Amino acid sequence: MSTMLLCVTQEDLASSMMEFFSANNFTVEAEQNGLRVIEKLREKHYDVVVLEMVLKGLDGLSVIRSYRKAGGNSPIMLLTGSVSSEELQNAFNAGADAYLAKPFRLADLHAQLRAMLRRPALRSERILSLGNLAIDTESGTVTKNDEPIRLFPMEYKLLRFLMKNPNQVFDARAIFERVWQKEGGLTEDTVRTHIRTLRKKIDTEGEPSFITTVRGLGYRTKEP
Repeated sequence: MSTMLLCVTQEDLASSMMEFFSANNFTVEAEQNGLRVIEKLREKHYDVVVLEMVLKGLDGLSVIRSYRKAGGNSPIMLLTGSVSSEELQNAFNAGADAYLAKPFRLADLHAQLRAMLRRPALRSERILSLGNLAIDTESGTVTKNDEPIRLFPMEYKLLRFLMKNPNQVFDARAIFERVWQKEGGLTEDTVRTHIRTLRKKIDTEGEPSFITTVRGLGYRTKEP
């Protein structure tokens, strides 16, 4: 069974959707308040999230941004009454994976969700995110607040490795062997120099670094 967080304010629609998807092998939880949606997403992983743009407490776009900023990678289907290009572009920029305009048939929504669930690891494999920092591993681009950051090849490889392994501490030798893929020729300065130059490019002056030094142990990525 797949798990779904359903975020729809229209009670009759929410009731129909819960009945339909429960009969089609989904475990469905419903929530109408955007602030509570964020809390639920922090507390539990869902296989798919279906939400409206307009919610109580906090709008759907803000929910998506908050969830993606925290590193959430569940696929998100947006239900919208508007199909304006600007609104849809904002939704995709925020991190929505697909949309369906109202009114819609539940069978059509079901088909789209099945397609999304067949590629559940796509976002987590392609997009690495940490706070407002993101790497698109397919295109090799790095952005901060959606603005591109230019990195040298080894800086990119170093950042990608650390962001693929968040909150894990690696000493200089482990980093050198995994990123540079060499066993010999290590000096502490090799790793230290690249981390120093990388920090200058990705960090914000006066704020904690994305790359934390753990005294006596090594380095790790951690959301500031």
